[in-house]
Amino acid sequence: MEAASTAISCTEVWGDNRAVATALSLPGLEGWVYARPYHGQEAGGDVHYVSSCGTGRIARLLLADVSGHGEAVAATSDRLRRLMQRYMNHIHPGALAKQLNHDIGAVLDDEGRFATAVVMTFFSPDGGLSICNAGHPPPLLFRRATGRWSPIDQPDTRGRIANLPLGVLETSGYEGRELTLEPGDVLFVYTDCLIEAKRNGSDRDAPMLDVDGLVALLNEDVTVAANSTGAATAASVVDGLLGELASQGYALEDDVTAVALCCTQRINGRGWLSRAAGLGRAFAMAGGAVLGRGPIPWPEVSVPNLWGGLWPKYRRKTDG
Repeated sequence: MEAASTAISCTEVWGDNRAVATALSLPGLEGWVYARPYHGQEAGGDVHYVSSCGTGRIARLLLADVSGHGEAVAATSDRLRRLMQRYMNHIHPGALAKQLNHDIGAVLDDEGRFATAVVMTFFSPDGGLSICNAGHPPPLLFRRATGRWSPIDQPDTRGRIANLPLGVLETSGYEGRELTLEPGDVLFVYTDCLIEAKRNGSDRDAPMLDVDGLVALLNEDVTVAANSTGAATAASVVDGLLGELASQGYALEDDVTAVALCCTQRINGRGWLSRAAGLGRAFAMAGGAVLGRGPIPWPEVSVPNLWGGLWPKYRRKTDG
């Protein structure tokens, strides 16, 4: 597939559950997205979405994996995509996951399906990253300062029922982790196809790669290349990893999606008038939803999202 390049405009929500290989440009981030449905089918059970807020300071990512694979779950994934689009402009990842979990019963069919998901909010002025994991494989983080990859573990919920896959338990709570990305750091989010890969796909007894194996492979065999924009860094992670898996004989027997995002610089967003105009566009889009013009992303009504869009000092923790 020929690679494309996608610049995410303010208030735009971009993504799908079909095959893609594209570079991304977001506030303070350069990325690479690769998705391939099971056995080359037209659509699959993995859904990815990214967006940029109207003020030019916040980027959001949501990656979900509906149980099953290929076209058998594509219709369910498409309905989930529309639900994700509706809430994509919520600033709190935990709150977004909670809302999705609450509404997802109307999306999933009667076959006991569920969806794992990772929800992320990145605040470009200070590099703040808030990430909530709903039963998904742990995202991986490359620190430029150390040159090493490591998994982002789940927060300690102190025995509370939390961060379950979407659609498993409506009363599940959702809590996130707060991190800071420095320029040159890379976040890698993926679906379970990678950690379930086996060297001999026809051998059911062959061990899976698992998370530890994936981290070891990235640290030992994949070179993180760098350039002035960071785009090549993100591409080198995804392409290098997929190439190394193939060279070592690992078979990918499911839908696969891999997203790498490289922190490039601190961006304070647009000017005061442009930030106000961005918020106005978000509410205008929400008004279009009231008139039945499609699943328009609603802006979250909160101090960090609204006042913080005009005056950054009002931003609080993005965890919800």
